[in-house]
Amino acid sequence: MPDFPALDVAIGLVFLYVILALVCTTINETISTIIGLRARFLQLGLINLLSAAPYNTEAGFATVKQLYAHPLVQGLIRPGRGPDPSLDPTKLSKWFRRSPYPSYLPSRTFVAAITDIAAEAPSRLGDAEATEGAAALERMKRASEDLERSLASIPNTKLSEALLALYRSAGREADDFNHALEEWFDDSMERVSGWYKRRVQLILAIIGTLVVCALNADSLAAGRVLWRDDAVRAAVVKQAEQASQQEINDVELEEAVKQLDLPLGWTGSFGDEPTQLPNDFFAWLAKIAGLAMTIGAVMLGAPFWFDLLSKVMRVRSTGAPPPASDARRTGEAEEPRAGPQRPKPRRRRPRTRGTAAP
Repeated sequence: MPDFPALDVAIGLVFLYVILALVCTTINETISTIIGLRARFLQLGLINLLSAAPYNTEAGFATVKQLYAHPLVQGLIRPGRGPDPSLDPTKLSKWFRRSPYPSYLPSRTFVAAITDIAAEAPSRLGDAEATEGAAALERMKRASEDLERSLASIPNTKLSEALLALYRSAGREADDFNHALEEWFDDSMERVSGWYKRRVQLILAIIGTLVVCALNADSLAAGRVLWRDDAVRAAVVKQAEQASQQEINDVELEEAVKQLDLPLGWTGSFGDEPTQLPNDFFAWLAKIAGLAMTIGAVMLGAPFWFDLLSKVMRVRSTGAPPPASDARRTGEAEEPRAGPQRPKPRRRRPRTRGTAAP
């Protein structure tokens, strides 16, 4: 196995980032599960979708309540100790209480529930507000088929217009309309996923900052120790090699943190050691820069660093394989072969008088 100190230092730092990113991701997932963060964003996404407007409307809130009260969606709600009539799906639960509502809603369930709500809409026109009911009656005059009349009778004007647009774009075919409605819901949920990921990134940044500062995970200090101390470098590289041979979910996080032979933590005294507080201005700048580098690396996530670690360890252990004679290299250790090659036939020279064929 070749010995490249610079490569081993990089492997040690990447392994450090893998461990810290796993710690931060585990904490983040625990917090998200406790407070029901996905369920909260699903509620917000449904309110925005069913309002069908750049702002949340009262009609949108009413439709969300009907959706969550539908039997198909009720079966996805986490049961409690007993019925709680005070639960309102349009109001988010307190941050320290987990939301009982589902974190995910299948598109087929959404379509079935919405079309069922639309089918019952004509009987509810009398309960709608005067302006909404009048608008629904006007739309019903222009509708012809039963499904279109049901969609037009929805008191939620914006939602009714959006569903009618989907129905007409589908050629007034029920199956095509259901497919278009599923795509509309999936597209909206992708936008909600973007909201969720940005919020998770913000939470992860806060968690990463706290974890990195608490552990004194300084990239610059760790790099100097790995470069100068051969024993530490060899031990960390060995741990990284063992971890790279596993799946990311199988890495024993607690054991890996305990065995990580790097200068982590604070001693509380001032000095030049990696675990001591800096004793001058430039040392503080270096410490802040090293911590910031680690925080930025942790933000990239554990899967990114684990995949990079696996590739680097493969290169360090075996090196890049030489290209085969019948292969075309497209990437690291990827050589799709062209298959068995047939020998090219020799070209025969034409016979001429007085000479023999070669």
